[in-house]
Formats: sequence, C-alpha cells, structure tokens
Amino acid sequence: MGMSAGTTGGKKRAVAEINVTPMVDVMLVLLVIFMITAPSIKQIEGMEVNLPELKEGSAAETILTEDAWTVAVTAEGQVARRGSKKAEDTYPNLTELVGDLKKYKEESEKSQKKPAVVIAGDKDAKYKDIMLVWNAVKVSGIRNVSFQVDSQAPEEKESPKAEPKK
Repeated sequence: MGMSAGTTGGKKRAVAEINVTPMVDVMLVLLVIFMITAPSIKQIEGMEVNLPELKEGSAAETILTEDAWTVAVTAEGQVARRGSKKAEDTYPNLTELVGDLKKYKEESEKSQKKPAVVIAGDKDAKYKDIMLVWNAVKVSGIRNVSFQVDSQAPEEKESPKAEPKK
C-alpha cells in the first residue's frame, strides 16, 4: 500500500509509491456532492412567479445566471423591480426598466462582464406583456436574453394525491 521493500542485487531498498486510488475516490465523491448542491446555492431573489413548463420531449438549455439580471413578469402583467418581493414594488412603466437595464449594462461592461437578462414570466402572463419586456431589454442594448421555464417534469413535482373515483 504505502511502501514496499524490494531487493536489488542483495541489498534491500525501500520503494516509495503513492497510491492515488483513495484520493481519486474522495475527489469523485466531492464532485458529485458539488454537482448536486450547486443549483440550490444561487436562488433567484424576487417576486414569486408561476413559471411555464416545458413540453414533453423538449429540452431546455441551461444558462449560468449568477451575473444575469432577472426580470419577473407577473400574471397581471406587472414587471417587478430587481430583488423585490412585494407586489407593490413594480415598474410603473417600461421606460424606468430600460433606464435601470442601461445602468446594469454599463456596470457590467465596466467590470468586463457580458450583460445578460433572464425573463421569468408567469405562465398565465399575456404574450404581449412578455414581448414588451423583451423589447425593453433590446432597447437598453442588451443582446443576451433568455427565458426561464420550469424544467421539472410534471410527474417529478409534488402534487396532492387524488382519491380514485368510485
């Protein structure tokens, strides 16, 4: 395991070998732990919205959103301010959103990061409201835009168990 004594021409000499198998095992376990816990570390702060679900058989592209600006659109069409959790803390008009996004873009470019926006629209929000927010992002000059969806399959979600009909 650690060292073995070998004979070379009648003289006993210690041969030092490092067994890396236990180290690789530990590293693989740590990798699996980090892969499982990493998605839950960064929670999106802000207003709760009911995200649309993916159609069965389609796959969502995962985008790292740690530096992205998340814009939440409620079912009523209100656009929540960044980090707000109250229903009253919304943009009265989209020109204020454009102004905030332009500031975000400038700050990102100063820190040499690519500005990105994630639109988290409620599944009951009107298409018009989502497109208005998307246009506001485009007007601000940010080109990296993505949409957040709920990628869990319906059977993976916890749902109340229905009693069978008699």
